[in-house]
Amino acid sequence: MKKILLFFAILNFVFSFEFGALDPQYWNGIVVSEAGKIYGFRFAIRRGNEKADGYDTFFIVHNPGPFAPDGSYAEVSFDTTLPFGLGRKTPIRKKTLKKGILTLRYGKFKNGILGWLEIPESVKIDVIFYSPWNMGENFVEKHGRFISEDGNFSFLPLDKIKRTKKRKNEIIAEISGRKFHFYTGFGNFKHNGLWVENYLKERYKEYKNRRPRFEGEWEGLISSISNNIFWMRLLQPDKGRIYLPAGRRWIFPAPDGKPDLWTMFEWDSFFNALEASVENCKLAKNEIEAVLNTQYKWGNIPNWRSARNGSPDRGQPPVGAFTVLKVYQKCGSKALLKKSYETLRKFHNYWSHNVGLHHKRDGNSNGLYEWGSDTELLGKKIPKWERNVPGRVRAGWESGQDDLPNFDNAPFNERTNTLEMDCIDLSSLYALDSWAMGKMALIIGKKEDARKFFEEYKGVSHKINSYLWNPKEKFYFDRFWNGKFSNSKASSNFYPILAGISSKRRANFLLAHLLNPHEFWGQFVVPTISRDNPSFKEQQYWRGTIWPPTNYLIYQGLKRYGFDAVAAEFARKGANLFLQSWKKYRLCRENYNSITGEGGGNRYQSWGPLFALTLLEDFIDYSPFNGLRVGNLAAKDKNRIKNLRLRGNKYDLIGLPEELILYRNGEKILEFHGKAVLRNIKFKKGKITFKAKVYSDDLKIKPGYRNFTAKINGAKVKVKKGWLNLGKASWVVEFFRRKQ
Repeated sequence: MKKILLFFAILNFVFSFEFGALDPQYWNGIVVSEAGKIYGFRFAIRRGNEKADGYDTFFIVHNPGPFAPDGSYAEVSFDTTLPFGLGRKTPIRKKTLKKGILTLRYGKFKNGILGWLEIPESVKIDVIFYSPWNMGENFVEKHGRFISEDGNFSFLPLDKIKRTKKRKNEIIAEISGRKFHFYTGFGNFKHNGLWVENYLKERYKEYKNRRPRFEGEWEGLISSISNNIFWMRLLQPDKGRIYLPAGRRWIFPAPDGKPDLWTMFEWDSFFNALEASVENCKLAKNEIEAVLNTQYKWGNIPNWRSARNGSPDRGQPPVGAFTVLKVYQKCGSKALLKKSYETLRKFHNYWSHNVGLHHKRDGNSNGLYEWGSDTELLGKKIPKWERNVPGRVRAGWESGQDDLPNFDNAPFNERTNTLEMDCIDLSSLYALDSWAMGKMALIIGKKEDARKFFEEYKGVSHKINSYLWNPKEKFYFDRFWNGKFSNSKASSNFYPILAGISSKRRANFLLAHLLNPHEFWGQFVVPTISRDNPSFKEQQYWRGTIWPPTNYLIYQGLKRYGFDAVAAEFARKGANLFLQSWKKYRLCRENYNSITGEGGGNRYQSWGPLFALTLLEDFIDYSPFNGLRVGNLAAKDKNRIKNLRLRGNKYDLIGLPEELILYRNGEKILEFHGKAVLRNIKFKKGKITFKAKVYSDDLKIKPGYRNFTAKINGAKVKVKKGWLNLGKASWVVEFFRRKQ
């Protein structure tokens, strides 16, 4: 066996086809896409007269396991003891159950895929060969193989098939036995099932050792992000491109009522790219390309768009430039910025310009922004649930916070196609977008564009501070066109700190509102609407529940203003909320009840792991505001991050409540004892610089090399016994390697 394993690296090579559970309704199947051709098969589960297939299997998923980005290993399991066919009413069972678990493992091998199915005694399995989206190749059975009609692709069972039958364009083969092994692909295979098992076990160990991981207090934090987002991968069959949906069930119908080929949502997609970038920059870039490709000619990257339909009347929150900038920082691809720039600029102008039948989202032309919907752009074949819907409701959909109480009493102006209310969330996000576009323009050498974006940012910021700040409440509010402030305090009302709009004094007032247990703070944070709002008790959708995207954006604002201790506790609470559902039930929920902490909405939502991403970023992150930043103030035990790649460098980090050690490409580069957050860490040959905010009375810090000199705030200082001592304050620190 050892000799065989030595040849694995030789036997495998990079190949062009994509594969996985790429058909949204079949988490229990494998689709292969190669050079415009599509091949598919799936495993249907039979228990007596009951059958689970397609979306039925979605509700009995036991564990979306690891899925290596290079395709070397994938694992998913199903709980076959749960009822079949109940859909959303299927009960949720803890993951501790051992009997009745069906496990599917597979991974690439040469120019094909090896698979291994472990089958519980209580069920039988059918392999169904079909044509995905009715666009793929059909199969024929020939000499114990199942071969695509074009003759290029085959499925070779390595164990007995009991019988086969045909149904329309499908071939159904019944598996015999408790284990089933197979090879599928574009070549031949001459080994047995035991060889397959050993091969996949080795691939699993190999991936486990090289993948980014979190050990200690937050064991499994990183894998909870990657496992979830990688099992969301789908194919746009008309484009031959991999993308990440809002969730595997969020595929809207085409005008004919049948499921469309794909569906993308704007801000979900940008957040999905951030999650993917933790382990797979290629997938992150694919997702950005896919969502930018949904843009309509008048500029909106729409609320949603599919192959044959969409929402031409409205966009969604403009977070694109900010998230693309973050992906660039993590992945280091300037080409990504250049490729995205013009589309993002067009989307930016969508909010402030009239284009054809599209109305700008500044209906009263005061330089602040309102959510809206262009009635004239609505198509004739819009989905049933969008027909005869009032403009105010469609404007809420554009906000991404569909039924947020802030919009309940806002009139909709049929002439301007906007709410008659200047919205603090959109105005702040527009300002952030101006700032992020300016940053992008600078990086790619468009200095004049950058100047204009930064001037616009200052102008919008000034108007927000002048008109949307309520001095009596010491809080930012939406404001009706008649001059009256709204009385609804939502989590998105904190976006001025995300955009860097608030003065430090006002930011502290906002922090007081956030930490007030009668408004937003508590065991579970942060609710979409304040706890003293009458709508809070509804705990339905955006009316009082907790959502990943708003939490993630508020966290970015807390770090931007240096509220490190609060940000750390905020991140910790969010991760606890997410992980209690993930660790107990292996579910990745859409939202959470802010009173009980119970998960709600869809069981697997792509942006669910944003809670985990927030805590990971609290330990180490590249931020558009602060560059490379490390330092977590909420750690209560030992934590270790391994194999995290940022800008092509591998980082390892050991974090304790009073200690942090940072490694870069295997070399220790920084160590400190005490509590601190380091920002804008930069490396040059023989030099490390950063800004340190110290929270201990005495912090000891040193670089990885022994002999060094140091400067604090530009002045040389003496180093005692190999450590630099810093007091509780903010410092600019420079370390220089001393020549031997």
